[in-house]
Amino acid sequence: MPRGQETVPWATTAMLLIIARLCDPPSELYIAERWYPKTALPDLLGVPISRVDDNRLYRGLDHLLPHKELLEKHLKDRLGDLFELEYDLLLYDVTSTYFEG
Repeated sequence: MPRGQETVPWATTAMLLIIARLCDPPSELYIAERWYPKTALPDLLGVPISRVDDNRLYRGLDHLLPHKELLEKHLKDRLGDLFELEYDLLLYDVTSTYFEG
């Protein structure tokens, strides 16, 4: 959907995805069906629960994809500035480990 014609702005969708990833990295389906309705985000973002579904979240990811390299470079540079780091290679481990017993 072209910019300006979406019912939820792309920036808001991106913000929702980022918050979800930082708080509890679930799938987009889980975000839409279970996680988002249990948070205060519908009130804080002004986006009703009925407007958030997995298709909208996947389209939001598709919208971010062309900006991936620029976003990664910005985050790498910002990390270096904030913590006065110098490095040639930055690795980010996205795996998670869960123990149940």
